Amino acid sequence: MKCKSTGHKITTVETTQDKITGRGGLLFILRYLEKSNIFDLIKTQVDNIRQNKKAKPVEFLLRQVMAKMLDGSDSSIKGFDRLRQDEGYASQLELKKEDMVSSHMVKRFFKKFIGLKYKAYRKVLQELFVWRLQITQPSIIVLDMDTMVLDNDDAKKRQGVDVTYKKKCGFQPLQITWCGKIVDALFRRGSAHSNHGSDVKTMMKDIVTLIRTRYCPNVPIVLTTDSGFMDEKNFNYFEDVLKIFYICYGKLYDSVKESVKEASLKAFKTYRNKNTRWDYYEFESKLKSWEQSRRTIYTKLMQEDRQLLLEFVRPDSILYTNIGMDKSMAKQLAASGNKEYLSAKKIISLAHGRGLSELTNRSLKDFMCREQLPFKLFGMNGAYYYVQVITHFLLECYKEDVSHDVVPVKCYPTTFRRKLIDFAAKIVGTGNRNILQVSNSVWEVNKIQQLWERCNNPVPLQL
Repeated sequence: MKCKSTGHKITTVETTQDKITGRGGLLFILRYLEKSNIFDLIKTQVDNIRQNKKAKPVEFLLRQVMAKMLDGSDSSIKGFDRLRQDEGYASQLELKKEDMVSSHMVKRFFKKFIGLKYKAYRKVLQELFVWRLQITQPSIIVLDMDTMVLDNDDAKKRQGVDVTYKKKCGFQPLQITWCGKIVDALFRRGSAHSNHGSDVKTMMKDIVTLIRTRYCPNVPIVLTTDSGFMDEKNFNYFEDVLKIFYICYGKLYDSVKESVKEASLKAFKTYRNKNTRWDYYEFESKLKSWEQSRRTIYTKLMQEDRQLLLEFVRPDSILYTNIGMDKSMAKQLAASGNKEYLSAKKIISLAHGRGLSELTNRSLKDFMCREQLPFKLFGMNGAYYYVQVITHFLLECYKEDVSHDVVPVKCYPTTFRRKLIDFAAKIVGTGNRNILQVSNSVWEVNKIQQLWERCNNPVPLQL
């Protein structure tokens, strides 16, 4: 039985001269970036790579590159050619159609970063870190260091792509995360393992110096790492040179196991987190190759989701830390109002908190859409990687400063894009004004008026 016509059936399709876009939310983020002075910062750090002063400014081209990364609908370089034909997309970027960049212009731009010139973007990332520190004013800074594998196994041959520990060919940058953001990074070839060369010391020296000189000379700094960074040379450098705290997962060597076996049951204490319970034992240990002993915490998972675990399936781990070992540093920690960080339970909590850093890496990969980098030359890919990290950092800042009551701050980029970028909008010109129009439902659900006011009034970078 056929349904009667409701009178709402579409009978034909036509074109329109109206400027319409399906990425209405991009305007708000780009306005936030402009008002935050990010493009002025990039200009001060990267503008010297322009050989021809008549060429388009660096910030003009990067604004379109970052907009495309935020959009996330097409991660290929050729996608710039398709966007160049979209007048509605150009209008929401506040550009004329003829000002849109082509894929060839983007390739020529990134080709200027051959060699080590791409490292200029690392300074931009560090400046962004200082900006957020000055806004949030933390009394203690907890950093996490880890590597992230970018799988380029099935891509065309790329300079610097090697076999990684995941048995995939790719790149393996070393990254430092803080509060869901990557605040410093070293772009490296795939064969560069966690403790490769002096990378760890170089990065930590740079980030600690930045914090001490640009934020606060006395703020306590805690670094968490996995067992890949377990090395007494690193520990000595953190303790004697940088004067920072560290919590490092270790390996269960026989000497450590013997110390745990000799401990009585009364020596074990309990740490709980929601429905999970660990038993832990705290002592000092010294490996054969070490010059001194260090605070050691052994943990064993006893209960998970209210279910007791059998003996043979209880995972255990070992933590090494210098927290509480140096009296002067311990006084500094207490003076800053963070005395609870001296306790074993807080140390275990911080170590378990490394999972948030893993989620940050996952969020970056979700933002990138695909892990394959687009160019053949290492320097070009290094520059492109840093622009992606910077744009992801700024997206996280936008969620904190502008859209925190519309979408959760911890949501992944794909969720953010679907809710706050991918909505239809119409650009209308009346007199000397251009107006972005959206439907009433989008206006109310996405709180467009609030987003517009906030994105135009962020706390700017101090240049």
